[in-house]
Parts: sequence; structure tokens; C-alpha cells
Amino acid sequence: MGVVAVIWSPVRTLREVAGRHSALPGFIVVAVYAVMSLAISAAFVLSGATRRQLQEGLGRPGQSALPPGVSETMARTFEIGAPIAALLSPFLIWFLVSLLMQLATRLFGGTGPLSSMLGVVGVAQAPFIVGGILGALLSVLQLWIGAGTPFGVAIGYLVSLVGLAFFVWYVVLVVVGAAQARGVGYGESAGSCALSCVGLGGLIILLVMVAGIGIFIVAGAAAPQ
Repeated sequence: MGVVAVIWSPVRTLREVAGRHSALPGFIVVAVYAVMSLAISAAFVLSGATRRQLQEGLGRPGQSALPPGVSETMARTFEIGAPIAALLSPFLIWFLVSLLMQLATRLFGGTGPLSSMLGVVGVAQAPFIVGGILGALLSVLQLWIGAGTPFGVAIGYLVSLVGLAFFVWYVVLVVVGAAQARGVGYGESAGSCALSCVGLGGLIILLVMVAGIGIFIVAGAAAPQ
């Protein structure tokens, strides 16, 4: 698949994708990443690793500050929700970032169809495929060594750094791709990306607040009367 060349030849590849005026290249990359994320998440759930990590965050049974039964309910909900989120989030991010960048670049005089923006923003997720595999391997190594050991903690920090590095890589590719898709300079594209990040950040905060309210409602319902 030629779009994979975005990893070692980003400008040329994104220019070619933008010139196709098609969302298909982006959809293919996003679909591959979503299926891979689903497989990794399902593997962690089935192996019990997801539950162990969640229990370490909430506290062992009898040590958790949550009411009895709430920890188990949250664990089961997370085990079901994690694979679903892993499958759907790449598509959601793809659409949201593409739409926000399409609107933001218009402020800088950008022209070009939404299909081109969908194509380049989707292809920009290609590094996430590499990052997801690397992060999964490091997480398995961390679980094998022990998350609470000094080396396990160090690997945990490394996983976070790897995730951050690949996210920055993704942002750079989005800036480059948007410039190609909308016919604007890299400065204008970076400014559009900053505006889009503000809008996306606000949406994430809203979703986190809604999720927090939902957790409090569940905890209150499960609390002994």
C-alpha cells in the first residue's frame, strides 16, 4: 500500500494523496489502525491484563475507596467498553480532526475539497500503527516483569513517551497534509491545527465531564442504602 510511504516520505506521499481528491486512502489507513487496536485491546481483556491494570488503579478488593460492587461493575464495563472504544475512536478522531481542519484552514484562505482533507488526515494516522504495535510489546514486557517493580515502572514511563512521540509525529503529518490538501502554507496550517486542538480539547473536556457524572451516578446507585 503506497500510503505507508508517508512514514519515510511524508511530503511527497501526502501531496499525492491530496491530489487524488479521495477519502479512500485515509479510510484504509484508519480502518487498519482500528482493527489492529481492537485486536490488541481484546487480547489484553481476554488475558486479564486490562482488569489487573484497572484494579491497580482503583485499589485491591477491600482496599478501594469505592463502595462494594462498584469496582467490579466498573471493571466489567471497562472490559466491554475498551475494545469498542479502540475500534471506534480512530474513525471518530479522523472525522473530527478533518472537519475542524477543513473549517480552520478556511480562515487562512484555504481551498480544496473535504475529501482531500479526509485523505491526508487519515493517512497521517499511519505512524499510530507502528506506535500501537511498539506500545503493546512494551506493555506485555511490563506485565511480564511486573508493573510495580522499578524496571516495570520505567517501562511504563517509556510507553507514555512512545505514545507522546507518535502523537507529535501525527500532528506534524496533519499539518503537512492539510497544507497540501488546502493549498496553504505550513504556518497557516499549523495555526489551523492549533485552533482545531482548542476545539477538540474542549470537546474532550466535555466528554470527560459527562463520563465522570456517569461514574458518580453508577457509584451512587451501587452504594448500600
